[in-house]
Amino acid sequence: MELNKRNIFLFMGLSLLFCCIFHLSQTTTVTDVLKQQKEAVALRVAIDLNKLPVADPFLHYAGNEVELNEYINALNLSLQNKGARLTVLDINTSGAGESKNSEILTLTAPHRNFYVAISIDNSKPVFTFIFPFIMALIGVAFYSWNRKKHIAAKVNKVELPENLPEFKLIIDLYSKTVTTNRDKQVRVQLANKPLCFYLALIEYCDVHPDVLLNQNKAMPEPLLELADKYFYRLVELGHTIRKRPNFTNSLEKTLSEIRAALDEALEAFPEKKALFYPPKAHGEGSRSKLHSYGLNGVKKSEVEVIGK
Repeated sequence: MELNKRNIFLFMGLSLLFCCIFHLSQTTTVTDVLKQQKEAVALRVAIDLNKLPVADPFLHYAGNEVELNEYINALNLSLQNKGARLTVLDINTSGAGESKNSEILTLTAPHRNFYVAISIDNSKPVFTFIFPFIMALIGVAFYSWNRKKHIAAKVNKVELPENLPEFKLIIDLYSKTVTTNRDKQVRVQLANKPLCFYLALIEYCDVHPDVLLNQNKAMPEPLLELADKYFYRLVELGHTIRKRPNFTNSLEKTLSEIRAALDEALEAFPEKKALFYPPKAHGEGSRSKLHSYGLNGVKKSEVEVIGK
């Protein structure tokens, strides 16, 4: 019902717009055509003026009305055959003949002005106004088709995620980047230390999902061993020849670098941040024993490590 109302209002609006445009263009065209036809008649009469028996009281010449009428009839027949919009009524030297539906064309001669009285047909066929309504119908039909197509595209877009593979975070040890299997164009670089520590944190929290990791307490040895394991793997891949970093130092800085990389990699998927994001401390006493930077709920199966 709402779509039908919208189509009706659209049809009315387009009809009004197209009728106005059509009327203006038609009026302009008729005016231009009449101007050209007036100039053609004036030129034709001016050429024949010396041969026309037009009455001239100034010269006491009575003229020849019969011959003049024959000329006017022949001229009108020629105009009719050409589909002209005007008819010659009279040719005289007095300027008579102008009325509501007629017009006077003035021809200037050396000794006197001559006047051509013409009737003008500036009417417009009523049936031509059907074209703006046809154009309005076409516009409404195109709008409805385009809207249905847009709605169908939105439905397909909504249904598309059902066909996507299960979301995974991808960490590539060869390039030291973090990305996702949904948008591999977005790749975020990570330094050695935060990269190794984050991989160790994922693996450790997968085995110990309820662990509380506090920055004020000693880091579990298994977590450090996993971080070392990934660091030595980077050494094997030729990324570093430096000595092993101390993962217990500057832990807050390491976690901040991890969060910054995830912010960029998961920008299009904010709902996934809670799963992969090392929790931040909030409020007063944020570094108390109540705060844990552990990844509660993350699974190794949700992270793909390339080059492990």
